[in-house]
Formats: sequence, C-alpha cells, structure tokens
Amino acid sequence: MTSVMPAPRAVGGVEQTLAAIQKGQQLAGHYPDAEDMERARRILEGELTPEAARAEVRESLAQLVEQERVARRR
Repeated sequence: MTSVMPAPRAVGGVEQTLAAIQKGQQLAGHYPDAEDMERARRILEGELTPEAARAEVRESLAQLVEQERVARRR
C-alpha cells in the first residue's frame, strides 16, 4: 500500500485553493465536475497522491470507453 504524504498547506486553505483551481480551469475552457473537484480536494488534504489520482482518472476513462464499446455493439 502506498503511503500518502501530507500535502503542503495551501495558502488561504483548501477551499480557497479549490476555488482558484476551478476558476483557472474554467478560464482555460475546462469545466471540472464534482468528481474532479473532490479528487483535487483529496490531493490537497493529503488523502490521495497525484499518482493515485491519475490512476483513478485512467480507470474512469477505461470504464467510459468500455461503456461506449458496449453501446455501439447494440
């Protein structure tokens, strides 16, 4: 099991940092959903490593791809 290191404390706190992340993404034309923002919160709070977060995203994408494959076969 991978140990999760405590995340460095964000200036202004986690909520303010999450708001800045969300706004920055929106300004770049991206619109993170609740799952994305929860993942970012878990990273900021040290509950999740960036590597584990990437693995979660890959797994979610693989599930979406499989759902599309199944839907196309119908």
